[in-house]
Amino acid sequence: MTLRSPDASTRQSQPLLHGTVLSLILGSLALISAGCASFRAKPISNPPTQQQIDAFAEQQNALRDEASSPDQFSQEHCDQLAAATPGVEEIRINQGAVESRQWTLIGDGNAHRWVFVRAPDASADGWAPKPGLDKLNFQPPLEPALTAGSSHFLAYGPVQTGDVADSQKSATIRDLFGAPQGEFTWRGRKYSYTLTPELPCYSQLP
Repeated sequence: MTLRSPDASTRQSQPLLHGTVLSLILGSLALISAGCASFRAKPISNPPTQQQIDAFAEQQNALRDEASSPDQFSQEHCDQLAAATPGVEEIRINQGAVESRQWTLIGDGNAHRWVFVRAPDASADGWAPKPGLDKLNFQPPLEPALTAGSSHFLAYGPVQTGDVADSQKSATIRDLFGAPQGEFTWRGRKYSYTLTPELPCYSQLP
């Protein structure tokens, strides 16, 4: 009986087949290894600190307040203020005594500035004593609203408007200084007043 040995083509194809399979296996292992290494190398972000959380919350609150607050100092309102400026007095308590100084607008267009009017008996910075202020019968009284070392601007206009000019001034107070907070009487006529910590629209001359 004669045994046949495998032909040359069969002997050559087997090593090639084994080599191809081995290369595929090694390539797959390399890809899996690279993927695992990439996964392990991915940095994990640190959680935000309490300070960062508080800062973000504060920023969001500021944006929300800004979006919900009306623009009370629009150019239209500022033009209205320049055209119909109401009476404005800055009031403070200094060493137990009430003092005030009057403010008005000067200038033209956007160049308007607030400036105080210096009375003959006033100091260089415009402040003058007002001992008779209690005789104007402020309701409610002003003193509780004034704290030592601070001042407030008091905008006032007649309660009963007799002409267009008075009506415009009353509208200006309502639109820029706020709703009336009380009343007082001067020379037999009633006036409403509003207190505010700052003057609207225009800057003050030094």
